[in-house]
Amino acid sequence: MKIKEKKRSKLSETFLVIKSFGSFFLRHHPECENFKGHAIKIGKYEFCIGCFIGYPTSFITIIILGVFKINESIPSNYLIIFGILFMSTFFLSFTGVTKIKFIKIIQKIFIGFGSALIYWGIFSLNFSDFTNYVIFFLVFTILLTFLNIYHAYGLYNTCKNCESQFKWGQCSGFKAVRNKLKKYDLPNLIVDIEFRSKSKKEK
Repeated sequence: MKIKEKKRSKLSETFLVIKSFGSFFLRHHPECENFKGHAIKIGKYEFCIGCFIGYPTSFITIIILGVFKINESIPSNYLIIFGILFMSTFFLSFTGVTKIKFIKIIQKIFIGFGSALIYWGIFSLNFSDFTNYVIFFLVFTILLTFLNIYHAYGLYNTCKNCESQFKWGQCSGFKAVRNKLKKYDLPNLIVDIEFRSKSKKEK
């Protein structure tokens, strides 16, 4: 049933919009067959494998190595070398083997673990704290930029080759979002985004 409140505050409406897009915020990919290998189901929710496995692995490893001072017993060059080796599993994505979900999960764990080793490797260098912070900022900015460009291209390429081809108002991957917007009597933002995108291309 639709919510038929005559006077609904902007705050409550914003909350309902966020709630409608809730599943997309968790999995970061359309809910269709083309992207099912990018998410892992836990209970009734689906989570993006990269964000909810890769990043937590990195943060937890950084904390464990720091708390137990394991990083202090390993030379910085070893930390960086092994960090690069673990992170190089990223290139498995180009082979297609990461379409197997189990391998993709292991890959994300390795990438997260590798980034944590590089983190401590950089901060174990015999430079000033300021220099180490600069190196850390530059290295991880480059890494994250590269990873995000690759993921954005993968998303674009998959949608481009789909029969819906960016027609969000028809795309099965946004059906759940469209249904929730309708349920809460909200504007169909999916179609609005599609319309704005087309308008920009025509100009």
